[in-house]
Order: sequence, then structure tokens, then C-alpha cells
Amino acid sequence: MSDPSEPESGYELVLSTAEVGLLPVVRSVLHGAGIPFVVQGEHALAQLPAGALAGLFARRGLEARVLVPAEHADAARALLQPAAEALAADDSPAVLEEQP
Repeated sequence: MSDPSEPESGYELVLSTAEVGLLPVVRSVLHGAGIPFVVQGEHALAQLPAGALAGLFARRGLEARVLVPAEHADAARALLQPAAEALAADDSPAVLEEQP
């Protein structure tokens, strides 16, 4: 069994966030679309204070990363775009990663 902290090659980063509350939404959207995914850093992030401090943690690189197989990356980005835009409007840290 492969280590989930090091997904198989062929996975792409589609979203990074320090906003713990966004992750259940991301999971639901991707699961509902049938897109396989891996979330890195969620457990460590859940141990930290949220809210106003989330941006501080994101700037220091403490964030959860959502990765999907490369063949699903464009579809995942399109599905997650509205959530990332809504968080950006609220000044919450979420970055929809561009295609490499």
C-alpha cells in the first residue's frame, strides 16, 4: 500500500487551503463527481487554531493540499472554482492551483 503523504506520480495539486472548514465541502464535491483525491496535511492543520489565524498559517506553508489524478485535474479545478472564489471574497485563504 502506498503512503498517502506521497501520492503516486501522476497526481496534481488542485487546491491548497488553511481553512479547515472548506475540506468537507471539497471532499463532498469531488466524491460526488467521482473524482479520486488525496488530502495532505489535514490532520496537522486540524490541530491548529482556525478563524483569523488561518491566513497566518497559510503564509507559513501550513495548509492542506488536495491532489487528484492528472486526468481529472481540469474537471476538479472547474468544480472547486466557485468555493475558492467565495473564500477569496471573504479574505479566507484558499488557493486554486493552476495547471503546471
